[in-house]
Amino acid sequence: MKGKSLIYALMLAIIVAVVSGGGSIHAAARNITDIVKVTKPAEIKVGEWKSYEIAITDWTDADVTEYDFTPSSSDENIVKVVRKTNWVSELHAINKGTATLTVNIGDKFEPYVFTVQVVDDYTVISEPTKPVVVKELTHEEIMMQEMVDYTEQLKPLVNNEEKAITALHQNRGPNNSTRKTFFLSLNNTVVPNYTKFVSGLKNLKPNNAELKEIHKYYLAGAKLQLEGFIIMRDSLKTTKINYSKFETGNKKVIEGAK
Repeated sequence: MKGKSLIYALMLAIIVAVVSGGGSIHAAARNITDIVKVTKPAEIKVGEWKSYEIAITDWTDADVTEYDFTPSSSDENIVKVVRKTNWVSELHAINKGTATLTVNIGDKFEPYVFTVQVVDDYTVISEPTKPVVVKELTHEEIMMQEMVDYTEQLKPLVNNEEKAITALHQNRGPNNSTRKTFFLSLNNTVVPNYTKFVSGLKNLKPNNAELKEIHKYYLAGAKLQLEGFIIMRDSLKTTKINYSKFETGNKKVIEGAK
């Protein structure tokens, strides 16, 4: 039997490969995406870092864990690649522009190519604001606001007035047994606190004519009451109570409260 020519066999194999391979004498190279999933950014802002990651999807290739999937940048002045592992890299956006990144893991696979665009920081254009319409206050609303302002000025004085009135009401009509206690109450608590109250009232500044009239009337009454408290106190200074003087002071207090 005559042996086959090795040259012939080789030529035949080449012909078969050319016909079946579409003109290539090599088996067609595979795509990288046949064995892995690629996660990559398409756009990065200047100064940002974005992650490029590979996840293996086909473990039938025994060398798949050995391949280095780190991409190379066509222009590191635009996008710089910082390798972390075979499957993870950080893409650093340096300057505005577009860079082409290529992943090449050998002859068995076609190079994997993708582009990343680096852009400036996004400029958020705010919607035009509507003009603020200021509503004109009515006379009643202005009066109400001014009354509130006046009341706020009164609040710090309330404590002094309450101390004075509370101390006064703790006493009954004076007699020899209560004179000293009554006097001390008037001298140490009622008169000092009511003096502070009246002094504070004098410093209040009403905002309109109506309030000024009210304040004037209120201040006059407070002054009259303070005069009455002082007269009542003085009527109890000595061991002999001056009942007539005490009554005069009490009348002023009552009149001032009207």
